[in-house]
Amino acid sequence: MEVHMPIVEDQARFLRCIGEPTRLQILKLLAESERCVGELTSVLNKEQSLISHHLRALKECNIVKERQEAQKVYYKLTDARLARLIINCEALMKELLLCESQEVNYERKGNQGSGEGEIRSDS
Repeated sequence: MEVHMPIVEDQARFLRCIGEPTRLQILKLLAESERCVGELTSVLNKEQSLISHHLRALKECNIVKERQEAQKVYYKLTDARLARLIINCEALMKELLLCESQEVNYERKGNQGSGEGEIRSDS
């Protein structure tokens, strides 16, 4: 399988853009429905300037787009697949964390009575 560097670089740029906690929170909300800055500010309990900064970055990466209605600007995801990506990412993380937790518990039980008490991570 050949790896095309420009595509890999674009993917890395995309992942860096969404890989910030506040941006992920914004994207999770936008996956539900379009929102204005005021709604995002209120729900996330963050300063409007910070939310606007992150929306600008997401817009530059073509992840969100805006729509003006009267005095308000509404933001939404540019593609429905982005909503699925956010939902799938959250589900995957929950599964990975659950597996990790089960693995640690299993290893703890396996070491009971051995006196070692060691917890290993084979990742």
